[in-house]
Amino acid sequence: MGESAEPVGEVLVLGRSRVWPAVAVPVAVVIGLIVGAVLFDWVGWGGLVLSAGSIVLAFVHWRNAVLADDTGLLVRDRGGLRRSYAWSEIERMGWQDAGMWGSSLVVYPRGGPYDVPGPNASVNVARIWRPRRAHLADPMPALLRTHGIKTISEP
Repeated sequence: MGESAEPVGEVLVLGRSRVWPAVAVPVAVVIGLIVGAVLFDWVGWGGLVLSAGSIVLAFVHWRNAVLADDTGLLVRDRGGLRRSYAWSEIERMGWQDAGMWGSSLVVYPRGGPYDVPGPNASVNVARIWRPRRAHLADPMPALLRTHGIKTISEP
């Protein structure tokens, strides 16, 4: 787990970070602070610094992605491409909503009942700012069926 890897076979994109959702909220806060400074002669420096930091963080992580190949999960981040979990090691997995901060891919690995992480304790594999998939086909359900993996909502 965690070693540098090359994709094997067909590669599917399960999720990819987008910059605009991560930048839109902090930019709106910055605009609100500027309006507040002009209208009320008040500057919220703490909010300005946090918003600027969030914008920088969004641009640092904008290339994050979760990929799947014939062997298992691949995670692309600023450290490069690394292998996460093989299909045979995964009991359940799925996306967990993190509100306006994106989504996390949650994996419950196989193992004993007291293993952490294990079948009763999840691990967050990756966090991305992903778009709504209203117009895109989600490859995850078919992929999970192919490898005999349950979704996180299944017992």
